[in-house]
Amino acid sequence: MPTVDADALESFARDALAARGVPDETAAAVATSLVDADLVGHSSHGVVRIPVYADGVASGNIDPDAEPTVESAGPFHQVVGGAAFGQLTGRRAVESLVETTAERGVAAVGIRDSGHIGRIGEWAERVAAEGYLFASWVNLQGGSQRIAPHGTADRRLGTNPLTFAVPAFGALPFDPVYDGATSQVAHGKVIERDGSGERLPEAWTVTETGAPVERAADFEDGAGALLPLGGRAQGYKGFGLATMAELFAAVVGDGPVATEPEQEWRGNGGAFLAVDPGVFTTPETVATRVEALAAHIRSADPIGDESVGDAVLLPGEKEYETRQRREREGIPVSETVAGNLYDLAVELGVEASLPDGFE
Repeated sequence: MPTVDADALESFARDALAARGVPDETAAAVATSLVDADLVGHSSHGVVRIPVYADGVASGNIDPDAEPTVESAGPFHQVVGGAAFGQLTGRRAVESLVETTAERGVAAVGIRDSGHIGRIGEWAERVAAEGYLFASWVNLQGGSQRIAPHGTADRRLGTNPLTFAVPAFGALPFDPVYDGATSQVAHGKVIERDGSGERLPEAWTVTETGAPVERAADFEDGAGALLPLGGRAQGYKGFGLATMAELFAAVVGDGPVATEPEQEWRGNGGAFLAVDPGVFTTPETVATRVEALAAHIRSADPIGDESVGDAVLLPGEKEYETRQRREREGIPVSETVAGNLYDLAVELGVEASLPDGFE
């Protein structure tokens, strides 16, 4: 598995997108966002997406020249992607969110007709860095159904992530952030394994017989569905969250709900919310509470489970530690992803931009 310098990987991502006809400024913004996801350990939303995005531009599902527009309803806004890259939509949504929260103490922004908006945790981190609470509910604009309702194997909803962030105001070296799909895993975890021959973990998927889908390629061809968060036993909880995310995103974004499996995919719809904690308390009090809760949680004794590790981590802490390490040591890229990026580079004529180890 090659380990790649983050700057080299970002340079390649930028050149590959530009070679597909994406304007330089947009290619740079998308590349930065993708590599940021790899830096924090969420490779399902990292450079693995470059071939998918390149295909989206080629097919017309992504308009590389599109810019999101903002529609206002009094002090609140809806950001309409117009099939623009979702990273541009996310950035514009955060700008509107922060601006309105600074003026009014609270803000809500709806998103519709956006390309894939990427790692939602990135937008949560940006809002928390401004000193505001963040919450979001995201859907997949009616199509790209992946999750089965609890007790079935029929695809009905997208992976519909929920994301929350709280500013730590210096009490921790990172802001607590929770960002997770309402399925057992993000769909990108399956994409990463497509073509690798690796068996999918049994806990991820279900088929009509109750057995899991064995290979990523079969899942991508339509076999089975992702189990909702909670799996076979408690999946009704995850599916309930997925349903609420579907509706919140559709109502605030004023977009479709998941009823058309064959609907042309336009990425994400969403509902972003920000609150200035200073309306209710002081930053110093927030910091005291974050610090106290962190100490209380960390006082729990680990049981030595290999799947968990030997330290109690807060939401967002693993991402923070992974970023620190990968900025020093580089980003590991799987052989499958490296091979797919190599093939794309040859197709686009940008082999010279490939990081070392991708040959």
